[in-house]
Amino acid sequence: MRNILIALIILLFSGCASKSINNNEMSQIVVDYFNVYSQRNDFNLLMSFYDDNAQFEDIIYGNSLKTKREIKEFLAWDKGEFTALSGGQILTITKQIQDGNTVVTQGFFHEFIFDGQRMGPWLFIIYQEFNSQNKIIKQTDWINYTPREDFLGGKNMNDELIKK
Repeated sequence: MRNILIALIILLFSGCASKSINNNEMSQIVVDYFNVYSQRNDFNLLMSFYDDNAQFEDIIYGNSLKTKREIKEFLAWDKGEFTALSGGQILTITKQIQDGNTVVTQGFFHEFIFDGQRMGPWLFIIYQEFNSQNKIIKQTDWINYTPREDFLGGKNMNDELIKK
């Protein structure tokens, strides 16, 4: 009986250690993902973070994508001419919460020029779920696109960023 109890305790602690290692790995993968996203210079590397059957929703635009291929076509960094105006980085993270396999990231995109039009800054919240291989299986984006009149109308909550 004592040997069984010892074996159960060892299994319990090794299970906790594995979970911690996976959470640490996932935390690093999230850091890597947003570094790649922020640099905006290696689209293939960005896409490597997604599972083949990942789902992606852009709440503001109403897009619902069901595969990595669809996500790649939607994000398509090679469409249009893009110039970051803040020294190369396109985004800043202001808050990030990780709970198990879920990460919620809050921040803002810096001003940039896309196809000759100045855009941003844009507030965002990105919700991501990861599988056991630390690949993104679901992502939901809330991005406050501006200029609002070019996208949706309504109040521009990003004005607070411009005032700073």
